Amino acid sequence: MTTAVAAQLKRHYPSLRIDNVATESDPVFHTEDLSPEERELFEIDLAFFKHNGSLPLENLCSHLHTYEPRTPSQVEMLEYANRLIGLSDDSKGAGLYMWGEAGIGKSHIAVGMAKKFVQAGLEAFFISADRYGFDTDLHLGSGQVWIIDDLNSGYGLASRLYKKVILHIHERGGRVFVTSNKPYDKLLHEMFVGDGDADRMRYDDRTKGLFKILHVVGDSFRQDTAWYHDDDASKTP
Repeated sequence: MTTAVAAQLKRHYPSLRIDNVATESDPVFHTEDLSPEERELFEIDLAFFKHNGSLPLENLCSHLHTYEPRTPSQVEMLEYANRLIGLSDDSKGAGLYMWGEAGIGKSHIAVGMAKKFVQAGLEAFFISADRYGFDTDLHLGSGQVWIIDDLNSGYGLASRLYKKVILHIHERGGRVFVTSNKPYDKLLHEMFVGDGDADRMRYDDRTKGLFKILHVVGDSFRQDTAWYHDDDASKTP
């Protein structure tokens, strides 16, 4: 528990009190002033973060119901997220490939969806594409939820991560969400440069039945929460 984590939790749960932040002792959370609904969401947020240490702090408390779409494509993204959650067929893999400019809520939606699946009893794993290395143990298993965040290049080690997860989900079932700033066809072409058309066609065929590909547009949400927009910070002494 760091002061940054505590500040993010307090931002979303103002009634929450936290003791022993950034000390050798385990933090103590006082949730008695939270509503039952807030307490449930807080426990989900904390458990997901403990299980996924690379989760960006801005997505620590992300939930589907806190996402506010501003464009038709963002509305569509939220609609398909809810459709996927309601999918009752667990016999095959399913997922979303969401691409568009940075800051429009792709990771927010992906994390919010994963938490819904956690509530349903599934394992959920979050990994940033640039954090994957040769020594990364993915612990792949049946019926898992995988989020590959910011897969913005098909070159390098990130392509290995994508291929392993996608093929596994296709063969063993589960759910997968990939967020990217790059169109899917372009990313797939980069991944198989030098491998020949046969391998590319193999993955392309499998993902066509797996992914709903969504191009999401809009302005960055991050600009709305920038520190320099804080009313208190803008006041002069």
